[in-house]
This record gives sequence, C-alpha cells and structure tokens, in this order.
Amino acid sequence: MRLRAAVTGAALLLTALPGCSESHSDSGPGSSGYVLPSEKVRESETALRGKTGRSADMRFTVIGFREGMTEVMGTHTAMESKGAFTRVRVLAVNEGRDIQVFDTWKQRLLTGDGKTVTPDVNATMVKRQPERLSVGAAMRAEFDLWFDVPRGVKTRGVRLYGSPTVGAVSDPPAAEITLP
Repeated sequence: MRLRAAVTGAALLLTALPGCSESHSDSGPGSSGYVLPSEKVRESETALRGKTGRSADMRFTVIGFREGMTEVMGTHTAMESKGAFTRVRVLAVNEGRDIQVFDTWKQRLLTGDGKTVTPDVNATMVKRQPERLSVGAAMRAEFDLWFDVPRGVKTRGVRLYGSPTVGAVSDPPAAEITLP
C-alpha cells in the first residue's frame, strides 16, 4: 500500500513539474526584450539580420530585401519598372523623447557603381507606402522603400536619414547599411 502511494505521488509530482518550471525565454519580469510574433517572409524576399544603423534618434534595421522586380501591382493599378524595382523592408525605432519624422524622399539606395537612387514615387504610391511618417517617442514602424534601379546596376546598400533633433540646423548624418 505504501509503495503504491509513493509511486502515485511521484507520478503526480513529475506531471506537475513542467507547469511549474521557470521559463528562460525573453519574456516576463526582468526580460531584456519583447517576444514578437514572427512574420512570414514575402515571396522571393530575403530576410536579413544584423543590418542596423542609426541617424539622429532613429534606429533603422533592414529586415527584408528583394530586387529584380519588373512590375508592381497595387489595389488600383499595376506598373512596369524602367529598370528593375528593389524593395527594402525597414524597421524604424525612435529611441528619442521627441517625434521623429521619417521622410521617404530623403532616403537613398546605394549602387555598386557609386551612384545613388532616389525612392520611386509611383511604386511607393502603388504599394501604398508612406511619404512621411511621424514616429513617436519609443515607437516603432515597419514599411517598404521602393526604388527603380537602372538595368544591370547592382545594389550595394541603403542610406537612411532620421529627422533633425530639436534645435538642430541641419540634417543628421545618415545610417549607411550594406545590403545583402
């Protein structure tokens, strides 16, 4: 009888232990970061890691990249590229105490031949991406930058600008991030 009670007690204890064990994940009191749900990588996009830079109070991380697209489709139209579209997926985090204004038109794609490419207005509008975006203090935003790159030109990186801090008289230095 005692043996049966001991075995039953041990079985109950072993069943209860996994529910009582401490989690060693990045969530909970004292953790160093949020646990965010994973997003599926879009068709033919390359997920990137460790591609981070800072401009003013804005920290930029390039999380996705795709090049060589010949057309874009939106909810209201489709259009062809003059060269080939390149899409850069950016996560922007405002680490300051004031609003940062992300201005799409200031951003630049860097090419292997040493030139820069400005964002493509039409692709940006077709894909319904922001022209300007207010990123509040301690806020994060994720979006795409669209560029129409001349045929045969390779992408080298991206130059991203945050907005000037309060009282600044010029644009801050850019975050220059190499691509793939």
